[in-house]
Amino acid sequence: MKILVTGATGFVGSVLMPGLVRRYGAGAVDAFVLPGEALPSTWREAGVRTFAGDIADAAAVAAAVRGHSHVVHLAGVISYWKGDEGRLKAVNEDGVRSVIEASLTAGVERLVHISSVGAVGFHEDGRPADETTFFNWPEDILYMASKRRGQDIVERAVRERGLRAVILNPASIMGPGDDNPATPLNELYKRICRRTQIGSFAGGLAIVDVRDLVAVILKALEGRGRDGESYLIVGANLPYSDIVRRISRACGRKSYPFPVPAPLLTAVGRILERAARRSGRRPLLTAAYGRLSGWTAYYDSSKSRRKFDHAYIDADTTIADGWTYYRDMFL
Repeated sequence: MKILVTGATGFVGSVLMPGLVRRYGAGAVDAFVLPGEALPSTWREAGVRTFAGDIADAAAVAAAVRGHSHVVHLAGVISYWKGDEGRLKAVNEDGVRSVIEASLTAGVERLVHISSVGAVGFHEDGRPADETTFFNWPEDILYMASKRRGQDIVERAVRERGLRAVILNPASIMGPGDDNPATPLNELYKRICRRTQIGSFAGGLAIVDVRDLVAVILKALEGRGRDGESYLIVGANLPYSDIVRRISRACGRKSYPFPVPAPLLTAVGRILERAARRSGRRPLLTAAYGRLSGWTAYYDSSKSRRKFDHAYIDADTTIADGWTYYRDMFL
């Protein structure tokens, strides 16, 4: 087995890559990265070869995929800002096309495409949705729309062109191993664990431990899961306020996570977006995320538990281990 991982320097890649090297040996795992990205020294020691390029550059992707039997497509952009619409399309849609064309040309035996729960619909009453739930996210929630279109591209290539691909739809990823202090996850730990947290979003979301996602990716590489099928990768469904309480408890802080009304956050997001158009700087909050903050989008992982024979890590362990990693890494 010869494996290429795209987006390998992100959170999931930083946990996945060492596991792949341990399992398949030095020289069996390569990475596709952006030009100029800082690379872990352990990659060089393990014999990881890197290919640099833009994921939407079909020629660069084709050169990287050539000679690999398996591909894990992690590269993606998460953003709810209208100013990132072009980037979302380039990475989450055009990038998927590049990987598919390269995989078909190279005769890749299996592509593991990492999508998102955001590519699956949700129930407004809070009932957990499953893989068959109709996609009903508004088109102006740009991240979800781009991930849905990217997943559609994969599913169509499986049906019409014989692509060998399985689709994983992870929830919001938490847990230890995020080595970038500026990511939303680490900013959340920083904010809650340095001072008393007052307020939280009003809705709820699904989360998953990064170690669970990595474990399922490894099983998918070894043949679990059916081509063209999607699998929700979810460890727990929690109100935002509950996540704040659990993080506060893990780091020994008090919190008062009363729900902040979504219409208020939406209005603030609109103001900040107008300011961003003038300054060119990314807003701290967008109107789309303000709306999203009040929704409860829960998902059912029964299918992935069954098909991958996987038991998910409980939420308290995920949050506590994530805090310990953050504390030891950054404080």
